[in-house]
Amino acid sequence: MKKLLSLLAAGAAVCAASNANAATIATGSSVDFTGYLNATGGNSLSTATALDFLASSGGTASPGVAGLIPNYGTGTGTFAGFSCMTGTCGTIQDIANFRVGAQSIANFFVLTGGNNASPISFDLSSIDTIGSITANTLAFAASGTLRYDGFDATPASFVFTTQGNTTTSFSATAQTAAVPEPATWALMILGMGAVGFAMRRRNTTTRVRFA
Repeated sequence: MKKLLSLLAAGAAVCAASNANAATIATGSSVDFTGYLNATGGNSLSTATALDFLASSGGTASPGVAGLIPNYGTGTGTFAGFSCMTGTCGTIQDIANFRVGAQSIANFFVLTGGNNASPISFDLSSIDTIGSITANTLAFAASGTLRYDGFDATPASFVFTTQGNTTTSFSATAQTAAVPEPATWALMILGMGAVGFAMRRRNTTTRVRFA
């Protein structure tokens, strides 16, 4: 009986130690990266029904083939100081059915290389919002899970913005436990930019009337 209790205690100690060593990725940790894409299924970014990520600027569209991430950096929290500027810093999967709703894409993006010893990956689970202020802009926010060696899988959000023609560059950010929601910030920033642009373009006519 004593031996059984000793074994149970030892097992509990091992489990406790294992749990103590595991931790979620720090709250607010984020990482930014850029790349290139071809928006398909429509005549503009705002009408795209699929996103085909490319290997290079002006690259050839290859649906179903992962695109390359040319650089990443400006990380915060757990990812502070991580960067890769070599031109081949990871991959990002195409989105064949680009719409709001559930999307299950394991390893949607994987960041590798640079001064980071372990890959940073993101499993996309749903696209939460899609927005555009002109035909040549696009922003969307998604939910999913960030993974990094030595840490538990951690819920995170993903924000994507781009502008240009249907073959262009994009910027993206993944962040854990984002407050406020990055989707709100991204679309708000785009909206504010549109208002500023419209105000600069507006013609003002002054009329003087004499009695």
